[in-house]
Amino acid sequence: MAQTIRVEIDKLRPGMRVAKMVENQLGAVLLTPGMILDENIIMKLQRMGIPEVVIYNETDKEVEENKQKFTEQYIDSIGNFKEVMFDAKRQNNINFASLKKIADNSLQMDTNRDIVSMLSMVRSVDEYTYSHSVNVGILAMMFGRWAGLQEKEIKQLLYAGMLHDIGKAKIPDEILNKRGPLTEQEYNIMKTHTVHGYQLTKTCTLLSENIRQAVLLHHERNDGSGYPFGHKKDKIPFMARVLAIVDTYDAMTSDRVYRDQRPPFEVFALFEEDLPSYDLLLTNVFMNRMAQFYLGEMVELDNGQMGEIVFLNPNQISRPIVKVGDKYIDLADSELNIKKVEIKRPAYLNNIEEAGQEENISS
Repeated sequence: MAQTIRVEIDKLRPGMRVAKMVENQLGAVLLTPGMILDENIIMKLQRMGIPEVVIYNETDKEVEENKQKFTEQYIDSIGNFKEVMFDAKRQNNINFASLKKIADNSLQMDTNRDIVSMLSMVRSVDEYTYSHSVNVGILAMMFGRWAGLQEKEIKQLLYAGMLHDIGKAKIPDEILNKRGPLTEQEYNIMKTHTVHGYQLTKTCTLLSENIRQAVLLHHERNDGSGYPFGHKKDKIPFMARVLAIVDTYDAMTSDRVYRDQRPPFEVFALFEEDLPSYDLLLTNVFMNRMAQFYLGEMVELDNGQMGEIVFLNPNQISRPIVKVGDKYIDLADSELNIKKVEIKRPAYLNNIEEAGQEENISS
């Protein structure tokens, strides 16, 4: 068993791995065992007055590897997914070798860390299709782990998430990258990506029919308002219901060619308002676990005040308790809303993003 040590807050370094759960003064869980500390997490702990953290006693080399590993794997996965998408477009098949590289990278990722900064890192809106597919795969994998699924089921969710939009390889670029709202005719063409995706996945015998059905049906909704068939809950398989949630969340919290990203708590509110469209139990699991990543983050309210998320309301995730100065504001009993979440990204993410932008310019 790995040895653990107590480290004072001012001696913590990015890359250290948490060995014991950390709670704030209200009993909300801030860190769970296995999480990798980054600059943002350490700053949150300092701001909340946490005196020390129990970490695994790892070498400097291991700490540095922890800090960089997730980032490098993520960027590598986006590059591999470009190959998958290009082959689907040009050769009408699935490049399983590149897809497996992404899956192997993702399965090794320590997704118990604060990955919010990474999943929201889009180097340019033109990269959206690739980063979104990788993000949905990772989020689906995380959901499988949160739900306690078997490794085989988690892996299938990961593949389905990565491939959910593969059919967009068959959508004309002028529609896919249009900087503005689609016409009704263009939208109808866009909706065919689910059927195209199903046909493409059939070219790869290594993919199960469960994965193919999830790709085909991830835009179906429990109330029958989705497409391509208008199925209701009893005809929508489990994996497609999971993808409906994680796909919507990542799409809404990402920058797009036609609009800016939405704050996560606004997206949680949209889920709460539209629960008939999604699986109630699965949506609640996702929102409860995803919202924990934002505990301790600084937010701007729509009255201009800055505060800190200190507690999540399990009955209304979109309305947490926010500490503003010495005052606690329960948004569930207030007309105020969270306008923006202020997440300070680690410096090394910015360096990698800048490198990616230079690569795009030169390519």
